[in-house]
Amino acid sequence: METVKHFLSKRSTIQLALAALVFLSVTVIEDRFFRGARLDLTAEKLYTLSDGTRQLLSSYDEPVTLNFYFSKTLAAPFPQLLSYGKRIEDLLRAFQAENSANIQLSIIDPEAFSEEEDEAVAAGLRGIPLNDGSTLYMGLTVADAVDGEAIIPFFADEREKFLEYDLVKLLATLDTDSKRTLTLMTSLPMQFGPGGPQAMLAGQAQPYVLYEQLFDFFNVEDLAPDFTAIPEQTDVLMLVHPPALSDDQLFVLDQYVLKGGRALIFLDPHSEAMDPRATLPSSSSLGPLLASWGVAMSDDLVVGDSSLAQRVQMGGFGPDSVKDYVFWLAITDGFLSSTDVVTGAINSLNFASAGAISPLEGATTAMDPLVTSSAAAMLYASSRAVGLPDPDGLLRDMQPTGDIYVLSARVQGAAKTAFPDRVAETVVTAGADATDGPVATGNINIVLTADSDLFDDRFWVQVQDMLGQRVAVPLAGNGSFVLNLADHISGSEAMLGLRGRGISKRPFEKVDELRRAAEAIYLVEEEELQNKLSETEARIASLEGQNPDGNSVLSVEQEAEIERFRSQLLETRKALRNVKRNLRKNIESLGDWLAFINIALMPLAIILYVLIRLFLRRRRAHLFL
Repeated sequence: METVKHFLSKRSTIQLALAALVFLSVTVIEDRFFRGARLDLTAEKLYTLSDGTRQLLSSYDEPVTLNFYFSKTLAAPFPQLLSYGKRIEDLLRAFQAENSANIQLSIIDPEAFSEEEDEAVAAGLRGIPLNDGSTLYMGLTVADAVDGEAIIPFFADEREKFLEYDLVKLLATLDTDSKRTLTLMTSLPMQFGPGGPQAMLAGQAQPYVLYEQLFDFFNVEDLAPDFTAIPEQTDVLMLVHPPALSDDQLFVLDQYVLKGGRALIFLDPHSEAMDPRATLPSSSSLGPLLASWGVAMSDDLVVGDSSLAQRVQMGGFGPDSVKDYVFWLAITDGFLSSTDVVTGAINSLNFASAGAISPLEGATTAMDPLVTSSAAAMLYASSRAVGLPDPDGLLRDMQPTGDIYVLSARVQGAAKTAFPDRVAETVVTAGADATDGPVATGNINIVLTADSDLFDDRFWVQVQDMLGQRVAVPLAGNGSFVLNLADHISGSEAMLGLRGRGISKRPFEKVDELRRAAEAIYLVEEEELQNKLSETEARIASLEGQNPDGNSVLSVEQEAEIERFRSQLLETRKALRNVKRNLRKNIESLGDWLAFINIALMPLAIILYVLIRLFLRRRRAHLFL
């Protein structure tokens, strides 16, 4: 019997030792040989590469060198930076694993005054200076086998949810030496500013700031009003409040989009940038094209929103002349898509007399909203935005529908032509062997926005004259919105498929809830004590300022009352300190419990489970004997 017990005890010890040895061996082997392998158990798939990213990485047949400069040692006292740097490193290792033959990754920890730090500075990386005189780096340099080079000077944590996009964009544009081509058609006076061509003839032309910025990033080509084809070199087509187009021109646009052409389309139920003396709304549409793309937008209805209404001066001076104008919308980040790579980095937009976009029932395309109204909105006839609108009357007539209206959206997926008869007739005429003929279906990729006034300088930028030079001071993110849209949609297929991910820092929602509840209890008491403290101090000051009978000597009663108030003051201060101490103690207690659960409870549970299993096994062995 004793021999059996000794054997079982020795066997259990050996099993535990072997289990520990296997665990350590697997950990070492995984870290040494399988660092690129990933099992992504995060809720938002933070470490799973998109299909477009995999395709881009696999396409490289020549070496691409990635040098990630991360001051891991210096980042140790900063858990948030250390965690973010580790996530960047993990994602870069996943990039390398996709094409280990050609993606060459180096993780460099540049120490102070080292050659590695000199290399980081020479490459243009930026660091965070620390109190001890050292500099913390967290940047990336990329180079291909030819002469393509690019850098991310520093990984800002506010861009964490767009980390994969930023990395893919860097790689996708590595060997691009020339600007992409943007073909523009508009009826707005973008190249002249207010006053149109007449202003240019008078020497007073003020081109839109956004129009000038487009030339900084793209080769901009104008699309003639009588166009019969979209230029072949077009990377992205931009239509901004286009004029009325013929059926032939609409068919050209229809085929361009169905064949994979990227397009940014800004329509408007009423353009305020056009002639302000007009008595009728200046609207734009694309006839039957929107319906064939699976969306609808009325050209005679504008969105009014009391929650996002801008405060505007409506004649005269004084507070009564400043009113909420429900057609001019100051859109904050709560109404911009947080998961899209374009709007996720923008905090505000200003729209004017915008329309509403909606998906059609049975549409085969997907509509992803980028910009929306609040629920305190409704649709008005666009005629009410013409001339001198009545802000008070618009507010009186406001009856919010509770619906959230889409002002801008991506439209992607399978779509059909708006001209099926014409396509069929052309195919028959050209013959079945025609390879460059019209198509009846295709996958489209466009962005549709129901406002064109966002281009107008007066709605988003303040232009100043400094020493004879025009200086633009943005008041909203309209410029970034348009430029980022054009940059994104004209990029590679890998970039088009990317969206914002979640962030690796996940809040403890239950802890935050408990913390807020504790604060609610103690802060009420704290406020009461603060008020009592202020009253007591004021009472003491009042008594000390009294001079009975014209001298500075206080009466015995006054001195006694002052002493009583001073005692009360000390008690109140003590109670206030206790309240703050209790609040801090409760919050710290929550943190301690959370740390215990994360660090100790799970290992203890595993150990307890093993001990119970051993106990039950030994008990069964005893019963068997």
